[in-house]
Amino acid sequence: MQSKFGRVRLARGLVAGSLAVLGLAGMLAGCQRKEAEAPELPVQTVSGFLEIAGVLDRRGEQGAVFEVSSETGDLVAYVFDPKSPLGQRLLSQCVQNMPCLVEGVRARPLDGQAPATKVLSELGFSVSPSAWLGMIDGGPARVESALEAPEARVKTRFGEVVVQEGDSAVLVNGQIVLPAQEESLSIVRDAPVGAEDVLLLQSGSGTACPALFQVLVVSAQGVQVSPKFGSCSDLVFAVVEEKRNQAPRLSIRMLGFAGPFEPEEEQRKAALKMVEFVYQQGALTRDGKPVTSQ
Repeated sequence: MQSKFGRVRLARGLVAGSLAVLGLAGMLAGCQRKEAEAPELPVQTVSGFLEIAGVLDRRGEQGAVFEVSSETGDLVAYVFDPKSPLGQRLLSQCVQNMPCLVEGVRARPLDGQAPATKVLSELGFSVSPSAWLGMIDGGPARVESALEAPEARVKTRFGEVVVQEGDSAVLVNGQIVLPAQEESLSIVRDAPVGAEDVLLLQSGSGTACPALFQVLVVSAQGVQVSPKFGSCSDLVFAVVEEKRNQAPRLSIRMLGFAGPFEPEEEQRKAALKMVEFVYQQGALTRDGKPVTSQ
């Protein structure tokens, strides 16, 4: 499924944006005065992902929607109050660390020198915004997939990977590394992860299990293919994470999934959970445990 979230995606290996759980409860009187003077921005749609930010002060948590501006490429924080009706709606319709699209957002600029904004900027997010905006209102929100458009041919640093038309066999530099598949297969993510190029392959269709995945790793040492894995959800976000003193890794996040024949309540509960698989230095894990064939 082609993502509507692609318009805010950074170059490969970078985070497309973040949604964090923050609020405006700690705004000082001076900051509130400057907010009132700032003009409202036109209604717009914001895409980001949810990240718990922690406590700003004794009055509670603070939160913001982080988006990459399609015009400038800058990261912008849309601050909201999680205890407000808007904040409660975002928290009920979005999932932590997954892309979320918020429609009909109205916001106004915040003073970057205001004390509350300075505190917000010191919370230690995984990203640093260039501007802070206060969200006044917003419409419906929903989790979105953030995969790349499906491809059948990708050039890596170590050669070309091709999904063969017809039988979906996978070839690397002309050599078959995955035999013919019963279901169609496509490349939905291609990212350098340290000294390796890691490709995410998606297969599956239908309502019983919309999507399963495999990791294909190409490096100077050769080719590695993982077993099939996934929750069956096709709402997926695959992002490269590079932390100091740690080997780079590919985090593959997706919603939980309960099939169409399960009770509606079970389907709803599953769709509010995030499942994470991690590829790092030759190992694919879930909750720290190796992933085996399904």
